[in-house]
Amino acid sequence: MKVTVVGAGAVGASCAEYIAIKNFASEVVLVDIKEGFAEGKAMDLMQTASLNGFDTRIVGSTNDYAKTANSDIVVVTSGVPRKPGMTREELIGTNAGIVKSVTSSLIEHSPNAIVIIVSNPMDTMTYLVHKTLDIPAERIIGMGGALDSARFKYRLAEALEAPISDIDGMVIAAHSDVGMLPLTRLATRNSVPVSEFLSEDRLNKVMEDTKVGGATLTKLLGTSAWYAPGAAVSGLVQAIACDQKKIFPCSVMLNGEYGQNDI
Repeated sequence: MKVTVVGAGAVGASCAEYIAIKNFASEVVLVDIKEGFAEGKAMDLMQTASLNGFDTRIVGSTNDYAKTANSDIVVVTSGVPRKPGMTREELIGTNAGIVKSVTSSLIEHSPNAIVIIVSNPMDTMTYLVHKTLDIPAERIIGMGGALDSARFKYRLAEALEAPISDIDGMVIAAHSDVGMLPLTRLATRNSVPVSEFLSEDRLNKVMEDTKVGGATLTKLLGTSAWYAPGAAVSGLVQAIACDQKKIFPCSVMLNGEYGQNDI
């Protein structure tokens, strides 16, 4: 199993690290446009292999997509990250050209790969890839819901003063501060609806805190978060690679499903 991650910044490097640590891939290729950057990140990560007990080989490449050839799964994290006060949508103009170029290069060398889009604004970038790549729609997946759901469960556990392992919850709809929809009605603690423990006002606050989860971190960090996005990507990649039959909320093209088309 070969996985390529494009973008060796904080999110991409976290993706590569968590994928390697889970030890299901034989090789992870990190690609970046900055000279030597991906190679350095790959070397640094490989020097943790004996300490973290993984055998996955991590390779770095400066814009040489030949090294990504025959990848089974490719993950696109490249682009400009958010700054405090920015919405994800403000990155469209800058990141669209990057994502279009990157995905075309990836599919040229790995025509059968499954493409996972992480770059912001994720839903828009996923739609762009659908419109520019001539591959089956089911092989293009936008990763947002897994991260948003993890943030939702974090906020629920915080409100309930409960361990996160007790919590089950999911976020659907757009990966944006406005369009996100945490499913509070269906969230549970050990199969008991969370509404049994939390007031409507407290649940509404959990919902709102979840929706601005990325913006909250951007304000604190001065840039986009990376640990949770990296972990969310690795979970999705592992589920696909190992055929785990897991359910994740993802950004996918609708062609008649739910009465929706071209969205």
